[in-house]
Amino acid sequence: MTDTPLFDRPFILSMGPQRAGTSWLDRYLRERGDICMPHDVKEIFFFDRNYDRGDAFYTSHFHPQPQHRAIMEVSTTSFDEKDAPANVFKTFGEHVTLLCPLRHPVARSYSLYLHYKRYGMTSATLQQACRDIPQILESSHYTRHLKQWMTYYPLEKMHIIFQEDLEDNCDEYVDQVCRILDLPPMPISAEVKGRYNQTTRAPIPALAKMAQKGADFLRRHKLYGPINAAKAIGLKQVIFGRGGEGGRDDLDQVRNEDIAWLHGQLSDEIGKLETLLGRRIDQWHADIADHSKMTG
Repeated sequence: MTDTPLFDRPFILSMGPQRAGTSWLDRYLRERGDICMPHDVKEIFFFDRNYDRGDAFYTSHFHPQPQHRAIMEVSTTSFDEKDAPANVFKTFGEHVTLLCPLRHPVARSYSLYLHYKRYGMTSATLQQACRDIPQILESSHYTRHLKQWMTYYPLEKMHIIFQEDLEDNCDEYVDQVCRILDLPPMPISAEVKGRYNQTTRAPIPALAKMAQKGADFLRRHKLYGPINAAKAIGLKQVIFGRGGEGGRDDLDQVRNEDIAWLHGQLSDEIGKLETLLGRRIDQWHADIADHSKMTG
C-alpha cells in the first residue's frame, strides 16, 4: 500500500465490467472537459494485463491540465481479474474513489457474447461460446468478484450504479454519478445522449479477429496512433460493422432458449448480490425479455 498519492489531484477508477454502460460513461466524462482521462486510448489495461510495466507506464497516459478537477479511467477488464484488486491497492492505497457500473447479469452476459462475436472472438452458439470463453458467464458473478475487491476496500467505497438507470433517465443517471464523484452537474450533449457502443455484426469474422489481435499488439506497445487513425477514417466500422439505432441490428439473434439458458446459469446471482448489498435491486426485477435491453 502506498502512503503517497500517485497523482496531485483526486483519482477515480471505474472498475465495473464491460457491457454495463461504461462506454457511454467514458464518453460523457471526456466531453465534460474537467476530467483528465487517458490520452489517445480509452483503456490502459494496467491493473490486469500491464501491471509489470510499472507506475510510470500508467501515469504516462494522463496529461492533467489546470482545469481538470480529477483524473479518471473507465476500466472494464479489472473487475473479474483476480490480481486487479491487489494491484489497485498497491498502486493507490486509500487514495482512490471506486465506481462500479453493473447491469442485469443475464442481459450483460448476452451482450458480451454478441460483443465477442462482433470482434471475431467466437462464431459459436451462446452455450458453446460460454464453454470456450468462460469469462462471458464468470464476469457476471458480481458477488464473487465484489467480495474479492472487499479484501482491500470496504463495500461502501465501491459506488455501484446501474445501466438500467441510464436507460430509464440519462439525466438522473448523470446527476447520480456527479454526486458520487463530487462533480458539478453538466448538461449532456445530444450526441452523447444517444445510445453508444451498440453491438454490431462483423461482415467477415476472421478479418475482425485478425484486426483485434493487431490492435491488442499495438496497445501493448503503446502505439495508439494507427488505431486512432483507423477509427478516424471509418476503418473500424468497415471491419467490425455498423450499429443500428438502439442496437436493432442484432434483435434477430436474441433467442428465447438462449435467455432461458442464461437465466439457469445466473439465476441466483441477483439474490446473492441483494443479500450482499442489503437491499432489493428494483431495476433488475423488470421483464428481462425486453430485447432492447439485451443487445446494447
